[in-house]
Amino acid sequence: MRKAAIFQPLKVGPITLKNRIEVAPAAPFLAGHDSSVTPEFFAYTCELARSGAGVVTIGVTGVEPSRPMGGRTLNLGNPAYVSDLADMAEGIHRFGAAASIEMVHSRFMLSPPEKVVNETSTEEVEEVIRLFASAASLAQRAGFDMVMIHGGHGNVPSMFFNAKYNRRTDRFGGSFDGRCRFPIELCRAVREATGGQIAIEYRISAEEILPGMTTFEETLAFAKKLEPYIDMLHVSRGLLEEDSLLPVINAPVYLPRGANIPFAAEFKKELNIPVCVVGSMDLDLAEEAIASGKVDMAAMIRTIYADRRCVEKARKGQDDDIRPCIRCNTCISRTHAGFKTVRCAVNPLVGRDTWFRTDVQAPVRKHVAVIGGGPAGLEAARVCAGRGHRVTLYEKSGELGGKFRMACAAEFKREMKKYLEWSIRSVRRNDRITILTNTEATPERIAEDRPDVVLLAAGADPILPKFTASGTPKLVWVGDAEADPSLTGRRVAVCGGGMTGMEFALSMARLGREVTIVDLLPEDRLGAGGSAINRIAIRDLLRQEGVRFVCGAPIEDIDDMGVHLKTPGGRQTVACDTAVLSLGFRPDHSVTAEYELVCPTVWEIGDNRRPGNLWNATATAFDAAMEL
Repeated sequence: MRKAAIFQPLKVGPITLKNRIEVAPAAPFLAGHDSSVTPEFFAYTCELARSGAGVVTIGVTGVEPSRPMGGRTLNLGNPAYVSDLADMAEGIHRFGAAASIEMVHSRFMLSPPEKVVNETSTEEVEEVIRLFASAASLAQRAGFDMVMIHGGHGNVPSMFFNAKYNRRTDRFGGSFDGRCRFPIELCRAVREATGGQIAIEYRISAEEILPGMTTFEETLAFAKKLEPYIDMLHVSRGLLEEDSLLPVINAPVYLPRGANIPFAAEFKKELNIPVCVVGSMDLDLAEEAIASGKVDMAAMIRTIYADRRCVEKARKGQDDDIRPCIRCNTCISRTHAGFKTVRCAVNPLVGRDTWFRTDVQAPVRKHVAVIGGGPAGLEAARVCAGRGHRVTLYEKSGELGGKFRMACAAEFKREMKKYLEWSIRSVRRNDRITILTNTEATPERIAEDRPDVVLLAAGADPILPKFTASGTPKLVWVGDAEADPSLTGRRVAVCGGGMTGMEFALSMARLGREVTIVDLLPEDRLGAGGSAINRIAIRDLLRQEGVRFVCGAPIEDIDDMGVHLKTPGGRQTVACDTAVLSLGFRPDHSVTAEYELVCPTVWEIGDNRRPGNLWNATATAFDAAMEL
């Protein structure tokens, strides 16, 4: 779609942004263990600014002088870091973006809300306010144009506003006005400390969703009182400390995009300051929301991770070139759940910008044979061609995409399909890549073509144990069933509770099938290999759809009666019309040796190397291509 609204300037307090897109704050865990700015963090931030966004907000920065958080995050409470932070602001400014930084009280962020709110003395609360004001002053000194006060997702200001928690008897508690006082005094102190010279954005949870927690009506009334002390309201929802709500904050592919837009639109009706919305936003949705007057600005991070030139490409009308985010949540699950450095399943450079030189061609141009046209093969071909190599891509079927094409079949996986279409399109357009479909690569064929390098991306074989029902319509491999749901009957037993099995179960349930998932593992360990947030979301959706789980029981046999399980109480049979096997994959490494006889350099990538997810496919392919 043609985009005009998102490229209109926006005045936010004392500053004017070049467009209406904000890089939302996230903690990439790339700071030094002493909270210093590392070369990796600096490069990561500059690449976000290079996207073309109007403002880049650095995420999760503590305001305390010490560093109690435990992760590799920045610190805005110690003047010793002003030089590091000045470099960050300068790096953002290089690309015409405004520099912003998100402020949190990291010690209280990790503490029980009732304890924080009710056991913190009045003097200690006043000290927290002073810390935020001092941190904002330091941000101004470092050259930042804006600060974001994180008052949502259960952070400190929202703890004090929450009537369920706040039983204080001083001026920070009791009445509605008392519960509003802490965030209001905090924002007023920030304004005074910075002399009104930098903009203040306030992040809020429109609602906290759980029973007894803050409602939208309460939050709207609070926002009206807060409005005089801030320059922009940033609307999200949910609570970080409640795992069941993580998919609300970072919606996976199974859930709709833009769920916060209706809430943000209500704030915009009532307020006279700009309103920004976050939550599974992409550029098309941002354009629609801004053009229709529902919001003034859209914030996003996953969309920009996927393609760190996306805003600039959209400005130039190059929408087809934008690599789509598939909302797999590899990024946030690594950081939030694992305290590990950020990665992106579709963009292997995220978090690893200093590992590679992508701005130079390969010193020696080679002929590279890529065997297999799935995600790994496509990534390898694209990167090799970008480095100046000549690529021949062999695909034995008549179309590119490999098994990933089957994985995209369900309606709720349309974003994965968009990514695959982009990947195929970008490879087909590259004149350095020769694509040979309906061509099975063999060692003999490779010997004739005499490439310098073989990148083996032929995939792995599905694990299909022999059962009594093997070879009959009763037993179907999940890939075949995904491609053609008519292969399954009314009652479906999905054998294997990994992410593939659970996603297939969801698609079947939404088609009206009666679905049972059986697995050797206990239910709370299903979905191994998938991101933590997506596992939470899909389990909840499966329960809503009435999918039954029979876990902790190995399969003994599958026959006309159904799936026979060995349980602690004896044998149990899950009756079904169709048993669908989703037991993973096993690579065949033996073929690698055959290719090594005819080519000096052979690399296994993707499932050929180790079966896994899309991140495994793209990262192994990218890494191999960058070594050539």
